Amino acid sequence: MPLPFADRFGRAVTYLRVSVTDRCNFRCVYCMPEHGIEHVPRPELLSFAEIADVVGIFARHGVHRVRLTGGEPLVRADLPELVSMLAGVDGIDEVVMTTNAYLLGRYAVALHDAGLTGLNISFDSVDATTFTRLTRIGDMQRVIDGIRAAREAGFERIKLNAVVIRGQNEHELVDLVRFAAAEGAIMRFIEFMPIGGEMGWGREACVTARQMRETLSAIWELTPDPRAYGTGPARYWRATGEGLPPQGATFGIIGAVTECFCADCNRVRITPQGGLRACLADDHEVTLRDAMRLAPTREAGLLAAERLIRAALFGKKESHAFDVDTITQTAMTAIGG
Repeated sequence: MPLPFADRFGRAVTYLRVSVTDRCNFRCVYCMPEHGIEHVPRPELLSFAEIADVVGIFARHGVHRVRLTGGEPLVRADLPELVSMLAGVDGIDEVVMTTNAYLLGRYAVALHDAGLTGLNISFDSVDATTFTRLTRIGDMQRVIDGIRAAREAGFERIKLNAVVIRGQNEHELVDLVRFAAAEGAIMRFIEFMPIGGEMGWGREACVTARQMRETLSAIWELTPDPRAYGTGPARYWRATGEGLPPQGATFGIIGAVTECFCADCNRVRITPQGGLRACLADDHEVTLRDAMRLAPTREAGLLAAERLIRAALFGKKESHAFDVDTITQTAMTAIGG
């Protein structure tokens, strides 16, 4: 049996994030510059067959969970076809997706039928004006309609993600938990990270995980929720009290800046053009696409890509330094959040 992929610190890779496009129909302030970015030409994107080949390499070496990201993955045509291909890869147990849900009403049934097992939906505010300001384009009601369409299509694992930015939406934590609970979803809060040089990063803009817990514990009783809601870094809590269902509501916090979880990192990222990024905070990439396309045969290309993956993992850093300053100048939409 092939040896699992692992880095030199002994961290095994079991989770692969694959960005299928750098294009998006929103311009979220923490993800993309207001003027947009220079997009990867379509011929330079990994094809669906190439993505399936890359996933197959990782699956043979211990990866069992794949997340499709963008940009906004649903702006890429025929995405349910890719989901079906990946769900059929031997060793892959879960294919999940992160989306802004703007197009989800159109595709929810097809995605569910294709084998998508879970959804993370960006949802930064329950106030329509704030929502539009943070997304620059987004229509909150259409996103809510997408969330409900996903539930009606049969998705049972829906998480809502809010990037919390001081002076923008930190006063909405309680309302967001209540909204998610009412929609049968789990709310998750993400510390504002120093990703992209034009995103207005500053330590003063980061509402820390501790501050979020303090805000919520002033309203509700919080107890740690030990259950696993995926293989990601969120730490989950159960809130009980006023305005919540009798059983309470679960929410998660991802403290990427102030509560570093690098010691337990289990993931790598593939960019839309086939770059392997071993760490979100490190701009160093190796191109799997070129290794596969320039090889004389498909088999030779897969072997070349596998060698590059092992080399990239060997060079993976022990930890990021988000608590110091801006680390990567690449916009999140180009990386694949």
